[in-house]
Amino acid sequence: MKTALVTGGQGFLGHALTKELRARDYQVFTFDTQYGDPQFHRHGSVVDFESILYAVKDVDIVFHLAALLGTTELLNVNAEATDVNIKGAINVFEACHRMGVPKVFFPTKANIWLNTYTITKEASEKFAQMYRHVYGLDVRILRWLNAYGPQQKLFPIRKAVPIMILQALNVLPIEIYGDGNQMVELVYIGDVARVTIAYMEHSIGDSVIRDTGHIVRMSVNEMVTHIKKLTQSKSPIVYLPMRPGEESDKSVEFLPDSVIEFLGMKEETTDIESGLEDTIAYYRALPERAKFAALKFYYGFIPETGSATVRTKPYVL
Repeated sequence: MKTALVTGGQGFLGHALTKELRARDYQVFTFDTQYGDPQFHRHGSVVDFESILYAVKDVDIVFHLAALLGTTELLNVNAEATDVNIKGAINVFEACHRMGVPKVFFPTKANIWLNTYTITKEASEKFAQMYRHVYGLDVRILRWLNAYGPQQKLFPIRKAVPIMILQALNVLPIEIYGDGNQMVELVYIGDVARVTIAYMEHSIGDSVIRDTGHIVRMSVNEMVTHIKKLTQSKSPIVYLPMRPGEESDKSVEFLPDSVIEFLGMKEETTDIESGLEDTIAYYRALPERAKFAALKFYYGFIPETGSATVRTKPYVL
């Protein structure tokens, strides 16, 4: 039985990856600042080198997912994001190098926006390449696209699919930043986990940086149309200025030969209707207190179902 460590294992992507690894008979430990099952969790921060050095001991593969997330949300915490996302990645690579970990996985971004998250992930990607080139560390990089699915948190990081579903279910105005014609590349969370593990188990040759590949590419307006249809919502649509850190006129730059195509997994992936149906069912079944907490976070109060309320809390830089 192989042993895997998932940093950031308590998060949306980490949880899905951990579940899929265990289904494949891996012994999985998580490493996170949040507490988990004491039997399979190693508590700590990637910023603390000694704790990550201890965590990777006797591990066959490390999936480094721990990071500070957000687009606009990180613009006021650039130094902290740099510490966690860049220094944290270096600590993981260095610890794996020293402990002789056979394989390391690291996800980055495909977009080219000028925001804190993208910049820190690009810098970390370069360090990953350096550790492979200089030290021979088998670190592999996937440029993940927009993962969606059950168990993605509604807040504090604003993600389009969860918040739009929440608004649709409560018949609140669905808020779109920009004109809605910008393209979004969607991959169901279960597919992300399966593709990532298959990539790490495969002999990849010289190409160590690949895009995950997108199952669906559509405009934000089209995505909202799907959500409204599947929730049977009469929510109106409102258009707001783009958030700081986002750019409406820049498309994702794709690398050739995505992993989904490379591994021949296209037919095994989840279509948009099925993926959104599962995701909507998850949010519909959430306890009311969880939905109310998200609504209060975004609006500053709990708006009445069916009201014309638009988000009132401004983004402050």
